Amino acid sequence: MAIIVDSLTTSTTQDETALAGVSGERLIHHYLQEQQDLTAVERFANAHDASTIPEMRRYYRDLIPLTNPGPGEQFAFQVDLDSCTGCKACVTACHSLNGLDDDEAWRDVGLLHSRETDEPYLQIVTTACHHCVDPACMNGCPVNAYEKDELTGIVRHLDDQCIGCQYCVLKCPYDVPKYNKAKGIVRKCDMCSQRLAKNEAPACVQSCPNSAIRITIVSTEQTEDRADEQVFLPGAPDPSYTKPTTRYRTSKRIPENAIPGDYWTVKKEHAHLPLVIMLVLTQLSVGVYAVNAAITFLHQQIQTGELVAIKALVALFVGLLALGSSTLHLGRPLYAFRAIVGLRKSWLSREIVLFGLFANMAMFYSAYSCYEWVFQRPLLDLGSWLDAGIVTVGVVAIFSSAMIYHDTRRPYWHLGRSLSKFLLTALILGISVNLSVEIVTAAWSNDVPLTTFMRVSAPELCGVLILATLVKMAIDASVFAHLMDNQQTPLKRTAILMARHLSEVTACRFLFALIGGVVIPAVFMLGHQDGDLQNLPFAIIVTSLSLGLSLGAEFAERYLFFTSVAAPKMPGGVPQ
Repeated sequence: MAIIVDSLTTSTTQDETALAGVSGERLIHHYLQEQQDLTAVERFANAHDASTIPEMRRYYRDLIPLTNPGPGEQFAFQVDLDSCTGCKACVTACHSLNGLDDDEAWRDVGLLHSRETDEPYLQIVTTACHHCVDPACMNGCPVNAYEKDELTGIVRHLDDQCIGCQYCVLKCPYDVPKYNKAKGIVRKCDMCSQRLAKNEAPACVQSCPNSAIRITIVSTEQTEDRADEQVFLPGAPDPSYTKPTTRYRTSKRIPENAIPGDYWTVKKEHAHLPLVIMLVLTQLSVGVYAVNAAITFLHQQIQTGELVAIKALVALFVGLLALGSSTLHLGRPLYAFRAIVGLRKSWLSREIVLFGLFANMAMFYSAYSCYEWVFQRPLLDLGSWLDAGIVTVGVVAIFSSAMIYHDTRRPYWHLGRSLSKFLLTALILGISVNLSVEIVTAAWSNDVPLTTFMRVSAPELCGVLILATLVKMAIDASVFAHLMDNQQTPLKRTAILMARHLSEVTACRFLFALIGGVVIPAVFMLGHQDGDLQNLPFAIIVTSLSLGLSLGAEFAERYLFFTSVAAPKMPGGVPQ
């Protein structure tokens, strides 16, 4: 190193000595002449530009179509399974060309194998985006950040439009869109469309040493027919959902019992904690308004302007907190306003619009209730209409929340199960909050008819709370019946996760629900059947404890809702 430094120093000194006596004009000419000498990078670039045909073209030109697709056609990947060796050159090339992060991949390699030893079978499978005829990612995106090219059929993701809600990750059954946390957006394969436009092969096609991947032209009508007939790839998700266009070809007979290499793998999914908070608290807010409306309708004599106003303010605060927490789930929360763009096709957009409407109605309801409480007279006789309106909008919003997850086609998120859970959460927490507010308010206000409430309404609320909690616990426990399934079904994977990997959370969920939603309400109801409440501080502690435990149980249940669901995907490799 010392020799190199000395050499450079000597050379620099000689140049300075040679130029010391040169005039200014000649010095400028010298430097201009020096700039004409190209660097190694510039010489390489010029040499490459001088060639009209890329050197590798003779190897990959036959692997891409000579013409663009015609009407009713589109580009598609075609994979020769017999030629794929699992070398992952395609994965590396895709990663390098697209500048992906270390933990990011747009193409994966898995395998299929037989379950029987008398018919051994092993097949490597390379997979990427299938550029479906009816892409679920595009249909579910709330900001229209996906487009399907009318000429080529390629499904592209528009990075600048994405807000990072990750709903497309849940919608795609092939685990194709990948969330990039650093950029706050989702990204995916676009079949190297810019290269195809210049008659160059995609990175994966060009890099494969065995020419196992090529681009072909397929008929969209035939693709739909094949998908409806379940002609795709063993071990892959149901193709009738999105109509994938990728063609897998092999001369071998694939055994009927072939399964993915990761068939027995059970993996906990992402918790999505902001969504856990948002779902539970929005349903709590709706539940408070709904239960309050029911009490007003059935027992008008125990409702006062003070009670209604306090309940409305509590529900409003919780609802706004829930909506605020939902933005923490977004990779680019400053662009959340775009989420209503997909209202026509996305349930996520519909949920956002409905809960936005619910929040505005809740603010008006709270202001109306506070006016009635302060001035002891209604501004307008709108009480019953406001109750009906806000409860209706809230229930429809909860329905849209359930549809978001039902639309992903995951069995554990089926509409019947999800909607039942969400509505029962609203009922359980709505009753718990109403009980607590009634008793806590009575501690400082003489206007609250506590004796009448304890004799008339409290037993009914406690009874419904116990019943709702038991029903919801039964719904949650029903998944454990799938532990006896012979096949590794999605619901069996969920049951295994809840019983083993997430057993502590599952135990807390059932224990908290049992104590907070069954034991405490039963003791409270039986201990005050005559309506006499001698120890008010103790009652406040008991009802608050019941609310806290019920809320904890619902948070645990919603955490399991996300982490224990079995996510569909293409065949993966054998876990290490």
